[in-house]
Amino acid sequence: MKASINPSPFRARRLYGRKYFTISSTRTSLSTTQFTVIKKRTEKRPFSTSPITTADLASPETSLTPTHSTYSQATPPNPQLSSNQKILVLGSGWGGYVFSRKINPSKHNCTVISPRSYFVFTPLLTDTAAGNLDFSSIVEPMRELKSKVDFIQAAARSIDFKRKRVLCEASIVRSGVTESPRVEETERQFEEGPETGPMRGKEHLRGWERGQLFEIPYDKLVIAVGCTSQTFGTPGVRENAMFFKDIGDSRRVKRRVRECFELAALPTTTAEMQRNLLHFAIVGAGPTGTELAATLRDFVSTSMAELYPALKDKTRISLYDVAPTVLSMFDKSLSQYAIETMSKDGIDIRTSHHIQELRWGIPNADGPHEMDPKGCLTLKTKEQGDVGVGMCVWATGNTMNKFVKESLNDIDEFPVDSALLKNPSSSPSSTNVKDVKGWKIKKAPKVGALLVDGHFRVQLENPETNQVAVLQDVFAIGDNAMPETGAPPATAQATSQEAKWLADRFNRGDIDKAPGFSFRNMGTLAYIGSSNALMQIPHEKKTGTNGDEKRRNPYLPEGLTGRMAWLVWKVVYLNTTTSTSISTAHAAGASGL
Repeated sequence: MKASINPSPFRARRLYGRKYFTISSTRTSLSTTQFTVIKKRTEKRPFSTSPITTADLASPETSLTPTHSTYSQATPPNPQLSSNQKILVLGSGWGGYVFSRKINPSKHNCTVISPRSYFVFTPLLTDTAAGNLDFSSIVEPMRELKSKVDFIQAAARSIDFKRKRVLCEASIVRSGVTESPRVEETERQFEEGPETGPMRGKEHLRGWERGQLFEIPYDKLVIAVGCTSQTFGTPGVRENAMFFKDIGDSRRVKRRVRECFELAALPTTTAEMQRNLLHFAIVGAGPTGTELAATLRDFVSTSMAELYPALKDKTRISLYDVAPTVLSMFDKSLSQYAIETMSKDGIDIRTSHHIQELRWGIPNADGPHEMDPKGCLTLKTKEQGDVGVGMCVWATGNTMNKFVKESLNDIDEFPVDSALLKNPSSSPSSTNVKDVKGWKIKKAPKVGALLVDGHFRVQLENPETNQVAVLQDVFAIGDNAMPETGAPPATAQATSQEAKWLADRFNRGDIDKAPGFSFRNMGTLAYIGSSNALMQIPHEKKTGTNGDEKRRNPYLPEGLTGRMAWLVWKVVYLNTTTSTSISTAHAAGASGL
């Protein structure tokens, strides 16, 4: 059969034996177009997850013609939008979601690319793990934005800054997409792995888990892919710990708590194993870990104690951190209040503790240690040695994800049409910048975040010539970015402010004229259990006569504690939720406590 002679904006290319689609700049409803393959290549090459270069993007080898193109009734095609700039947003977290809500659809064609088809209101994630809120009550589907933006469920794999295209891989049917990754992307952890072989307990991605590859063009690109959990290379953590960043993580935590109680209730379970199974450890005493420990304590001491009265005196929750205190971002008096309050509630605070290993099996047992969810794990610390736990949740901080680490590094060819040199007068005049090799994406030392300017523009650097260039059409916000003018805290509050600021600049068209972004601290909140919370109040500082800094208003307290702070915590989140459904669910949860 011959291909249709009708002109098509779609072309197919081959990469490592896998077909992917390139989409022309013609405005098309990306999510509803159906394709027919006219010609296929028969040869196959092994799939690789290594960074993709422009050399891999060869000339078209396959022709595709869409069988038909339809538009959703909610989003009819608008000819007036064809001249608008195409904004591509990577990520559906706080940065990507808030930006897509604030962008003006009459001025911009916005498309969100994310492996997750929803946004999670993360401040209330701990409530879902404890059953205070339903999982669906803190989730906002990205398709709810279809009247404003397009959405494609896929993961970004590489960016061609010269051609202004993003190579993506569909992630619709991939297993485990709703959970934080625990192993490398090319492997998947078995619930019950094979018993023999070098890959015991792991499996390479199956063929159906490999998504279709395609390219999406952009005029402006916003990178908001967020971060993954930092494990510091601690043995066994990536494979055996639970993380707490997404709905899938919260489901797993809630399920594991119930599993441990049911296992402990079996008549064959020894008293020692009961104590191990009902010991829940949270590593990381920041806001996430502290709130999770407090919320779980409320859950096991009320709901679970009623269901399992014979086990209520055997449950224990421990909070570990290498730092000497909890909630170190709060004032010392507030942190101390948190330690005292949580300790009274029965939470075992283990500060200044160093985690050395996490494995399956009972403490002080000889190996080999097999994965067995019917039993307990052992958490080994430098200070305590082996400690039996039924579950370990790892909430120690952030690290850059694989896309930022491996795909956003070297630049094959300098994008002369979109990059401007900083201080061009100091650059060598005898060399054409496009002929200079060795350009890299500029990143913050140690943490590896994208080092952006005050307007969130991604920068390039050349270590050999010490030149720095700014990409005028690529921006980065959220935890994966660090402004060189000063990094705001890694919180939802900061990312939300960044997204709103950038969307406002795009809507006004004054990105080059407006002053750089400035974070406004609205205070910090943390729940510490038993309807108690902390609120750190931001203070303006002034320099005294002897040079020391003092609060401008000495009568304003450092913060609020107890039930008053808890009420403020509820009201603030009620007012800052991103949708009516989340606000309603939170209000119902608040009235029920």
